[in-house]
Amino acid sequence: MTGPRPGELDAYPVAVAAGLTRVLGPALLGLYLHGSGALGGWSAERSDVDLLGVARPLDRRTKRVISARLHHPSLTCPARAGLELSLVTAAVAADPPRRPPFELHLTTGPSPQTHLGGPAAADPDLLLHFAVCRRAGVAVAGPDPAEVFTEPPRAWLLEQAAAELRWAVRHGSFAYRVLNACRAWRYLEDDVLSAKVEAGRWARLRLAASTEEVPPAAAALVDAAVAAQLGHAPVPTATADLAAANQFVAAVLERFEESEG
Repeated sequence: MTGPRPGELDAYPVAVAAGLTRVLGPALLGLYLHGSGALGGWSAERSDVDLLGVARPLDRRTKRVISARLHHPSLTCPARAGLELSLVTAAVAADPPRRPPFELHLTTGPSPQTHLGGPAAADPDLLLHFAVCRRAGVAVAGPDPAEVFTEPPRAWLLEQAAAELRWAVRHGSFAYRVLNACRAWRYLEDDVLSAKVEAGRWARLRLAASTEEVPPAAAALVDAAVAAQLGHAPVPTATADLAAANQFVAAVLERFEESEG
């Protein structure tokens, strides 16, 4: 691994790769850091560690062994939110369908989960993960990500970005709603996949330069979301703040709809 990342964000993925290799041997074809760890803005207090592995097809027993190893107390994740890991086959990484199947998905955070995959298991979130890995992923093990991942069609990525925004309105925090909307907007306008804070700063400049109508106090919303994401201010939780965030998300979704027309 190369690049200016916190030491624990170098050491932990390497330890995960070693644990996977002990179980899988040559069946592990690669392991890649994505998300904020690759795009920037990673924080042990506010981020998780996003890893995407590529492996040969696995049986359920092997998947359970992997899950037990990665959940073991001896492999402590440096992020408060824990590890989020998906394993996919090389065929899926190289030619992803609209709903990519996966071999294994697990999280080790406050609410740990393991999904053993299978023929009917699919996760459209993987589309954006593949795109980030191809553009900015960090190889922890295996070849360069550009040799492994094919970027899905832009129409599929836009569709998934919009779906994430709709999910955020129902489940996300104030900062998650606003900054995910900024990320989606930036991808729509500039074809750039960026970290939350970077996208917020991009949106702030766009709002300052725009002559279009925008939701009331949109610039202040973005400022508040960036401050909360950086830990410089509490995350707003008032009903009025969440309603304003939803209005901002709706404005970005309207841009998506206009782009389809």
